[in-house]
Amino acid sequence: MNKIMFDILCFLKENKQWDTKEAAKYLFKPYSIIEEEYISLCNEDYVKEQILTFKGQAYLEEHRVKNAVILAAGISSRFVPICFEKPKGLLKVRGEILIERQICQLKEKGIEKIYVVVGFMKEKFYYLKEKFDVEIIETTDFKVRNNHSSVWAAKDVLGNTIISSSDLYFNENIFQKYAYDAYYCTVYKEGKTEERGIVTDAYDRIINTFYGAEDVWVTLGYAFFNKRFSKNFIDILSNEYNQPKTISKFWADIQDEHLDKLYMYAKRCDNNIIYEFDSLEELREFDEAYLTEADSPLMTKIAENLQTKERYLQRFTPITKGDLKKGFTFTFEQKKYICKIDKNLEIQEIRRFDDKIQELVNITESFSSYYNKTLPLCAAENVISDFGNMPLSMGFQERYIVGNTYSYIEDNNFIGSNYLLPFYEMISEECEKIFGAKYTDARTLTGMNCLMIVLMSLSKIGDRILILGGESGGHASVKPICERLGLQVGEVPYSYESYDLNYDALNHLLNHEKVDFILLAPSDIIKPLEVEKIQLGDTVLLYDISQLLGLIGAGMIHNPLSEIENLVMFGGTHKTFPGPACGLIMTNNEELHKRLETTINPIYIRHTQMHQKVSLLFTLVEFENFGNAYQEHIVELSNYLGRQLDKKGFQVANFGGRYSCTHEVFIKTDAEIMNRIFNRSIQYGITLNKKKKRLFDGFGIRLGTQEIARYNWPKEEMENVAEIIYEISKVDADEKKVRRLLGSLPKKEIQFSFDDATKAYFKKFL
Repeated sequence: MNKIMFDILCFLKENKQWDTKEAAKYLFKPYSIIEEEYISLCNEDYVKEQILTFKGQAYLEEHRVKNAVILAAGISSRFVPICFEKPKGLLKVRGEILIERQICQLKEKGIEKIYVVVGFMKEKFYYLKEKFDVEIIETTDFKVRNNHSSVWAAKDVLGNTIISSSDLYFNENIFQKYAYDAYYCTVYKEGKTEERGIVTDAYDRIINTFYGAEDVWVTLGYAFFNKRFSKNFIDILSNEYNQPKTISKFWADIQDEHLDKLYMYAKRCDNNIIYEFDSLEELREFDEAYLTEADSPLMTKIAENLQTKERYLQRFTPITKGDLKKGFTFTFEQKKYICKIDKNLEIQEIRRFDDKIQELVNITESFSSYYNKTLPLCAAENVISDFGNMPLSMGFQERYIVGNTYSYIEDNNFIGSNYLLPFYEMISEECEKIFGAKYTDARTLTGMNCLMIVLMSLSKIGDRILILGGESGGHASVKPICERLGLQVGEVPYSYESYDLNYDALNHLLNHEKVDFILLAPSDIIKPLEVEKIQLGDTVLLYDISQLLGLIGAGMIHNPLSEIENLVMFGGTHKTFPGPACGLIMTNNEELHKRLETTINPIYIRHTQMHQKVSLLFTLVEFENFGNAYQEHIVELSNYLGRQLDKKGFQVANFGGRYSCTHEVFIKTDAEIMNRIFNRSIQYGITLNKKKKRLFDGFGIRLGTQEIARYNWPKEEMENVAEIIYEISKVDADEKKVRRLLGSLPKKEIQFSFDDATKAYFKKFL
């Protein structure tokens, strides 16, 4: 017995008379397959003369649905303003209350044991006990968790159980008395959709899910858990319930992460049967009565306040999802308004957005929407965690301090600066632990500002400096900055075959000529420079490790501070190191330290942006706890991605059997393919860099894995990433395929950070 055969049995049970074409249409299967499976049922004595046999009836009874759980605990904050007055499941739609209609449909199918999980406005559901003989299950976790908490609340009654949501409307009664195995209702969506798309095998088992595709079957409606699914789901949720990353997940998200254990099938339905209303606008489209009269005292008051009719009030949206206290917005006569109410549902304020505020909202929404959807492969960008971001809202921003850990003098400072000094001191302590740095300076503002400050503090006009050239992967801004400061600029010898400096040639030059500084600022780098091979003598090495900071801190790359005396190591703190955009300087040379310490602040920098420094400290503490695992994952993804791109036929830079020791991957192309990949990346929202330099044999693409590693994407996802890059490199790229692949990528949820319990210690300071 397979699922198609079982579905045919159910069709016969419901329809009494066999019709192959109608069955094929109902089950969304080819006529030939339905006919073949029907013959199999007859041959195995489940059906005889188009009627279920006793054997067929008995088999169905073995798979009877025992009960149903309706989830009704959520706030449904997107359904403002009505959600202030009643839960969405209690709305009357086309003359019937949503949850009552579902209860009646379930009972029509012989499912008498029904449980309703309640939380928000729970008391409003209790009348259902007497009216329909349902049982109520209460939960309080709905306040902080997604709907997995409601399933968890009902864990003791899960078996062969239908799981539905109270806000669903079914045009037809598609609940089933019998079920072959676990399933989820699905409908076909034409065009682009944000819903959860599925991929199934020939028997409709779901083998993959994804978001953001088009022309695809998506999950919508209710689900069925059989005993196997219920047991396995409860076991998994028992292990994961208290993990911080679980809090925001739908129960279906958890299933998606364990499809091998929680496999379920797709129940295919016509797309005009199942309706889910996420907002008042969607409900108005379905039930026009809500245009003129929403049965909402709040709507009536708002309309009266603005001297208009309800139908002209549109696009209601909560200011903060899940937090109704902050009010909501709506539009009227193409203007946006904000409304706040008190606990008695009286209007406190209605005011129109200022045009400039509206413009700010629009451009912020545009930015947020774009970056939420991108495939982030830019090697120069990263994301900072909520933990690292907290100090940006703690009031540090406009506070001043002169001096650093080693040079602070209270008498020559701002009053109150002694309360800022401990943050600098702790930064120095953390950098000594992580990087082995005796002296640390975090006062610079960005990576490039850091480079300029180091040069201005240590060099003088006429000094000779050798830099890593742009063709060799050096940062393009270094040469013009050095020239503007009056330095004599040359380039270090470089070996393009080994992706490293030509140390023999460089050391020969140093032994025969006077060189004051070597400045290495690698921007494009897949292999760490072996700078310990440089025979410096009196030359000072200035090493910009902006791209490598996190990798060095985690021990993935050799730390030159441990060996080189004449070294200043510095850089930006927002690439492989996932901190705020500021600068960090480290050295173990006391003389160089003193020259830096006494000139940076207050001579070159007056206001050090203290909020960024405290954010850096938080990220350093975070890195101390999670940095090693994070950096290992960065390099793992780089090499796996490089291998997959190689398999696709790309010329991927490699050395010694590896594609990268960093977060970067180089693809060498011709100019045409480079531009095609880059232009298509703009079209599809893929952030990467194109390169025109000798390091790439002329032309190429640079990819970075540090951001996707921060989301802890599994290495196997690099197969899809490589497929996306391959597809957009083709002349005849398949747009639907690219969109589907992009939609199938995992969510962007920052990992390798502290949990909510740790963050809670600081909430009182925000």
